[in-house]
Amino acid sequence: MTTSSSQEKKGKGKRTSSGSPTPIPGKRQDTKSSDTTAPPCHLSHKDLSSHQLSPSSLSSEIPNITLTLTHHTGDIFAAPPQTLLIHACNVQGAWGSGIAKAFKDTYPKAYTIYHAFCTKEHLLKSRPVPTGSALLIPPVDAGKEHWIGCLFTSAKYGKGKDKPDVIVRNTKPAMEMLLELVSMAGGIEGVRMCKINSGKFGVEWERTRGVLEDIVIREGWMGSVEVWNPETS
Repeated sequence: MTTSSSQEKKGKGKRTSSGSPTPIPGKRQDTKSSDTTAPPCHLSHKDLSSHQLSPSSLSSEIPNITLTLTHHTGDIFAAPPQTLLIHACNVQGAWGSGIAKAFKDTYPKAYTIYHAFCTKEHLLKSRPVPTGSALLIPPVDAGKEHWIGCLFTSAKYGKGKDKPDVIVRNTKPAMEMLLELVSMAGGIEGVRMCKINSGKFGVEWERTRGVLEDIVIREGWMGSVEVWNPETS
């Protein structure tokens, strides 16, 4: 008994120097996490470096090709899988009326990501989402294989929405940023949008159309966007 007890005590003190070292738990955890890497839940201005949308990156030697808009009538949500659907948003985290409400009802999980981005990743009073920027949300709603693109063209909504001139001015950089995020994400096969800004933001569509068609397409960007107008009885 005495000999056995002394050997156990010695063994406890020399366990790390034995011929069969104890496995390190941390290694098993690291391997598991690396095998199940989750895709990002969204892309935004935070994912862009400062030079990616710099005017200096455009070549003056190559003729400019601008964004093409094609017009269609029907349900914007009846789109093929891996289509990007775009609408104009406020930075308050609210999709409460108009086409935004339809997006919220159809893609509730995408709305949750948008809302959290506006209210948790940013702070409404001290550090709001910058207008003129964009948010790209991958397919997250069950049975819906659509990407959602949010163009932050107005700081607020309702009576507090920005003036039309401000909204139009924000539209071009927001769309340019979204096109850059799309090129980073990959996998998007088509782009649809409503007549952005013309609903609850109250901006004449032709003004928005003019700035969109003035966007110069850069390498890797999608050069065509379908504009869908609902059928009227």
